[in-house]
Amino acid sequence: MGENTFTTQIGTIHSKDFAHAYYDESHRNAALTRHHHTQNEVIFVKEGQCTFDIAGESYTIRKNQILLISALENHSTHSMCKPYHRYIFVSSMDLCSDYIHDPVMASAFIRSNHHRGVINLTPETADEIEGYFKILVSETANHKIKWKERCATTLFNILILLYRDNPELFIIEKNPEDLNVIFSIKDYIDHNYSLPLSLESVAQHFYINKYYLSHQFKEIVGYGFKKYIQLIRINKAKILLQNTNLTVNEICTKIGYDNINYFIRLFKEKEELTPYQYHKMYYKNHSL
Repeated sequence: MGENTFTTQIGTIHSKDFAHAYYDESHRNAALTRHHHTQNEVIFVKEGQCTFDIAGESYTIRKNQILLISALENHSTHSMCKPYHRYIFVSSMDLCSDYIHDPVMASAFIRSNHHRGVINLTPETADEIEGYFKILVSETANHKIKWKERCATTLFNILILLYRDNPELFIIEKNPEDLNVIFSIKDYIDHNYSLPLSLESVAQHFYINKYYLSHQFKEIVGYGFKKYIQLIRINKAKILLQNTNLTVNEICTKIGYDNINYFIRLFKEKEELTPYQYHKMYYKNHSL
């Protein structure tokens, strides 16, 4: 299972890229299939419209609107009206966890934010954000020195603009101390998912009460502690299935599970495919 790629109008995207941005124009109506993606996505529409299904909810995005999609949420596009012109920025979860340390800004991709959805932009903000997307397209295409840092900074600038006009889309009503602690724990899980993590061990590591951790984590992140670990591990398994020659059993061990049957069951519940079927589907669709 070598590194896989897929092609857009502007070039080739590698499935394990830290980040990639591109501008695309579609001139025909279409209905696309479910995306088993592993990255966060930011979609900015310049013309036309497209309807997405994300976690069972429908969102229609039109000209001068933005939609944010979490890496932990599979989605599908079930209608597209021509002409459909958009910028897309996809980035690994590592971009946020490694470079964006402001929990309010990082909350833009958090499930618990019930106000999250299609974001309207003023013409002035849309012009400014398009300028940032052009930077992202250039940086991810050329990979010059410190390109990752510039991508993270550019995404941060986009989130600041969204925050200024739409503060309700971010988690701002929470106690800052609670936010900092829970996002620190979230980042710890993101980087240590292969360890035998438990509510008790993580609570001890951060010197907090496990009941406080359980309640606040669900309240802020939107997933229960155990569920979030499962989703992160499945996300990492998908990346390994796309980009390595590891067996399903080896991947199971690498992401922190010691029971392959349990891993396969979890994976199928989330992706509606077994790990082997996922690899076969991904390889068939993206290795041409």
